[in-house]
Amino acid sequence: MFEELIGFTSFDTSFVLGSFLSTSKNYVIFILGFSFIIFVHELGHFIAAKLADVRVDKFAVGFGRELFGFSRGETRYSFNVLPLGGYVKMLGQEDFAIDKSGELKVKEDPRAFTYKPVGTRMFIVSAGVIMNFIFAAFLFMLVFMIGMKSTSAKIGDIQPGMPADKAGLRTGDTIVKINGKAIRDRGDLVAAIVLSDPDESMAITYQRPDSVSGEVSTNTVSLRPEMAGDRNVLKIGVAPPMNTTVALVQDDSVLPAEEQLRPNDEILEVNDREVSSFWEVQYILADLRGHWGQLKVLRPSPEDKSPGNVLNIRRRAHLYLVPTGTREKDSGHLLGFVPRRKIGSIEDGSRANLADLRAGDVIVRWGGQLAPTLSEILDSIAGNPETDIRIEVLRGSGQIFRTHVRPRVRGVFAKSKPKVGMTFYSHESDRLVVADIVTSVTEKIATPAAKLKDKMPRGAVITKIENNPVSSWYELAERFIELAGKDVKITWQYEGQAEQSDTIHIPHSLGTTFDLPAASVITSINDVTSKEVIIDGRRMTYTAGNWIGAREILRDFIGQTVTVKYQGYGDTTEKTAQVKVTEEMLDTWMLRLKYRVEDMFTQFDITVVRELNPIKAMMIGIRKTWYFIEQVYITMKRMIFTRSMGMEQISGPVGIIKMGSDSVALGLSVMLYFMALISANLGVINFLPLPIVDGGLFIFLIIEKIKGGPISMRVQIATQIIGLALIIGIFLVVTIQDILKFAG
Repeated sequence: MFEELIGFTSFDTSFVLGSFLSTSKNYVIFILGFSFIIFVHELGHFIAAKLADVRVDKFAVGFGRELFGFSRGETRYSFNVLPLGGYVKMLGQEDFAIDKSGELKVKEDPRAFTYKPVGTRMFIVSAGVIMNFIFAAFLFMLVFMIGMKSTSAKIGDIQPGMPADKAGLRTGDTIVKINGKAIRDRGDLVAAIVLSDPDESMAITYQRPDSVSGEVSTNTVSLRPEMAGDRNVLKIGVAPPMNTTVALVQDDSVLPAEEQLRPNDEILEVNDREVSSFWEVQYILADLRGHWGQLKVLRPSPEDKSPGNVLNIRRRAHLYLVPTGTREKDSGHLLGFVPRRKIGSIEDGSRANLADLRAGDVIVRWGGQLAPTLSEILDSIAGNPETDIRIEVLRGSGQIFRTHVRPRVRGVFAKSKPKVGMTFYSHESDRLVVADIVTSVTEKIATPAAKLKDKMPRGAVITKIENNPVSSWYELAERFIELAGKDVKITWQYEGQAEQSDTIHIPHSLGTTFDLPAASVITSINDVTSKEVIIDGRRMTYTAGNWIGAREILRDFIGQTVTVKYQGYGDTTEKTAQVKVTEEMLDTWMLRLKYRVEDMFTQFDITVVRELNPIKAMMIGIRKTWYFIEQVYITMKRMIFTRSMGMEQISGPVGIIKMGSDSVALGLSVMLYFMALISANLGVINFLPLPIVDGGLFIFLIIEKIKGGPISMRVQIATQIIGLALIIGIFLVVTIQDILKFAG
């Protein structure tokens, strides 16, 4: 009875206890590792002091009361109760006398730190930082000699409308350099993008294998990362390579339980075609334009005693409509008709999670707005921090669920953007409810649906096209493609009222006069592969495969017949089509129809990066150390000067200990990698020009060298007190921020 009341069975209790002990062990291991990094730093000062014949009175690891220690010669070696720091006490430090004038002066002694020449003292002060950098390079060397599991910088997929898509990058490309600096894995790629200058374009060098010969070509494109999502980080819209073993999957609402995919299912074939990556699965399904595909999957036995069962399961790609405006704010549309938004994902522990909202829920009402657009949802979140917003969603096959969500403001001073912890990157597919009508693609190009803006109310359901019933956005897109170039009768119904109809013109577009597979890319139009366009004052280059690039290229050929070259997934050669360009084809709406598998993810395709040659491994370690040193300075620049990165993106001691514990749980290589990163970061932080850290003292020594005499001891002490207060303040802010973050 007691076990039932506390919610555990006997097995649960032992599991939780074991988990607690395992987690505690990880914390202890990381703290010991961190203490060793401190030891290495102080060892640098100690060795330099001994080489300079400075008397060292104490060499301490940690602060507070001494746990144990020993004396050797003139030095006391002390291990203290708080292992998150350390110090070397040399003769001349904190050893003052007051003369008759009341000025504080250091006692003079040939072996005192302050008695030594400025150059010698600079050597001693910087030795700890230098030792941290050497130690970081050594740890990185060990990591790559042992072998580090990593995801490559190969592109798994391109997110429509993002910078990589606009620049013409493709699935299968491998990014090898950014702004001339080598990219070796996904971690390098993400860090280079996140820490790039948001106001500057970056040069991305990539390798692309030829689909026929297999020869690899190297090319460079220029693009500018964009802020994406609610995390205030820069992205270019490339996904990592993934295999065919299902990691996460969302049930398709129209399929019965026995036809749903499950985690750990291995996808073997799609429509009788063998697949080896998630992206092959997506492309085959995309070409079906929303129709069902047949997946052959291997489902492992729960007991792991048999090879498992081979099952046939249906799956489909979902229609994604590329926005014509700002990607983060505007809803995509089909010739002006905007579908309702669907929740893409829910962050664990978020306000959306607490409100029992789920991935796949369709937003029926947000606050007082029926069928809200993406911009209306985001504006409501931004304008209602810590205020309940009533929500109505459609779940599964037709259940209405009502709840409320309270946008959360994070940060110690509650200055971050309100967030609810969910994404809205997808549309409703199976119900033809119109959330809004977009009236223009550009200032000069109106959407076909614009004439219905004041006739078709929000929440109306499109029921027929040319008097033939339609029931999904897939069918609507298919019918529009079939009827391109004609005036078409649209019928809709609103809240049980009588049906109404009107006629709109469906314009021809690239892909309506010839068969353009959904999973294909246009490589050139009349041998023009890209076009430079100025949008909002920015000069950007768009490829022929992008809807903007195609539009601008076609603009130069109105009234002419052009040759369109394109290549579909699985094609070994380019195909061509002859197209007579008309004015209406400047609305390249077919290129804004994307079909994506967005309710399933497979496992990342992991490889082991290893270098057994110690010299080559050390060179990698040196490059990695320099890379992370550089990234710390870039991060500070973006936080302090450009203000393009918020303070919520950094972690303090609590966050570092949590991440360190997680790294221990992931294995020796990951733990050593994280320790190396910490050692490099510690070296940089210690050498910042702030009083009380090594960098501040180094600045004092530079000033002393320039002016020919030391700075007044009163000034030094005063600045150290100010520096200590500043560091304590920052420490408290990031610590509270970490606690709030992990407490949810």
